[in-house]
Amino acid sequence: MRKKAQLQIMENVFMLLIVFVILAIALVFVMMMQKAAQKDKLEEYKELDMIKKSQILSFLPEMQCSDNNNLDPDCFDIYKIDVFTEHLKKDKLYYPNLLGNIKIEIIEFDPSPEIPDDKRIMRTWLVYDNPKPDVKGEKNLQFPVLLKDVVENNNHFGVIKLGVYE
Repeated sequence: MRKKAQLQIMENVFMLLIVFVILAIALVFVMMMQKAAQKDKLEEYKELDMIKKSQILSFLPEMQCSDNNNLDPDCFDIYKIDVFTEHLKKDKLYYPNLLGNIKIEIIEFDPSPEIPDDKRIMRTWLVYDNPKPDVKGEKNLQFPVLLKDVVENNNHFGVIKLGVYE
């Protein structure tokens, strides 16, 4: 009788042990799924931050073309870009708080097919560069804009390269 009771106790202990092992495996699986979901959410927040920075950049009146006080969000004035670039070198308070840790580069292209590839870039402006002290990487976003020369009254094709430091 005694051996039978010991056997039943041992069966119960092994059953409890198996249940706890299964619960531990399920807990580890759930934790791994939550960690993956958090990583995806963090990546989504980084992309939203990049879009937010590009929207701020697109609507900066300091560089936009204006015609009779009407601002065009996809047009940048070449002379305003030059002045704004010089102003950013002196301003160490407002724009770093507004723009954050990004790099803004504007490239003027001539996309004509008769011009060779190595001569298509006409001018480049490094408008703003504020890297983090411990840069892990950089996410880049490029979008086309119209670059207007108001003195000579002609337009050029340009690309804004927005790099967000991680």
